[in-house]
Amino acid sequence: MKSFFSTVFGSLELGIIDRVLDDWREVRSLDRRDPDVELAGAILMNLFREGHRTCEALQNAAARHKWLSEHSFREATFLRP
Repeated sequence: MKSFFSTVFGSLELGIIDRVLDDWREVRSLDRRDPDVELAGAILMNLFREGHRTCEALQNAAARHKWLSEHSFREATFLRP
């Protein structure tokens, strides 16, 4: 638990999270400014803190995460402004 709260995010760590977030975002055709992308980024940061510290490990953890793996509101056109 201590490592969760003491995780330091340098350029390498943020690069891993950014790469995985970009992959997640592109699959769902979401713009970087979409609020769901911000939520996904926060989730990915927590998964990284939990110990998934490589691109592959973080992608696998994201695939197992319920919200990240199931999120696809773009199919529901009635939700668009």
